[in-house]
This record gives sequence, C-alpha cells and structure tokens, in this order.
Amino acid sequence: MREKKDIKRELLDKFRAIGAEAGETLPGQWLEAVYLPRLSSEEKKLFKKAVQELVSIGIVEPVDAPDLNLRLTAKGEHL
Repeated sequence: MREKKDIKRELLDKFRAIGAEAGETLPGQWLEAVYLPRLSSEEKKLFKKAVQELVSIGIVEPVDAPDLNLRLTAKGEHL
C-alpha cells in the first residue's frame, strides 16, 4: 500500500517526466483515467490529503475545470 509521501512523489515525478514548467498541468484526464483507478479506497483518501498538502505549501494548485487536474507552480518547478 502506498503512503502519502509515495503519492506526493508519484505526482511530482509525473510533472518531471513530462518536463512541466510553472503553469503547466498534468496530461488531460491522467489523474482520473490512469492514476486514481490504480489506488485502493484507502489510498484515495491519502491522495486527497497529499494533494491538500502540496497545495498548502504552494507546490501545485488545483485547476478549475470539469476534470480533476493540478497545475505546477513556480515553487514546484524549482523543487
């Protein structure tokens, strides 16, 4: 089972893998169609907490769109 820190790392690794810069988002529907279905119900709860923590420290920000998505901030780019 993944821990919260693993989920944070996987999300940030995805941004790195696509070469994202500040202001860029994860690939469309990647979270809902690819990432979240692989998580157990317990891991999905941890996912919400992990995203909240990343947002609260200013690494990512939620995207106001029909699909769940995250945008990398300048602080997140420099990590």
